[in-house]
Amino acid sequence: MQTDAVAEGDRVLVFDDLIATGGTILAACTLIKKLGAEVVESAALIDLPDLQGSARIQGADIPVFTMLAYEGL
Repeated sequence: MQTDAVAEGDRVLVFDDLIATGGTILAACTLIKKLGAEVVESAALIDLPDLQGSARIQGADIPVFTMLAYEGL
């Protein structure tokens, strides 16, 4: 992520294609917050809830929205 991608005070939606363990979204949120921006929500096309990634993201006080959830994988 480039340091000029967001500015202090920006409100950001983090979007990913898939939430498995939640590591990618949490890492992106950490970088965004270090730049002084606010993560208002995260979103993904697909969630694999059995891997608890969405729960980890929500546990970090970041709302999560997904289009599809595939359970039992």
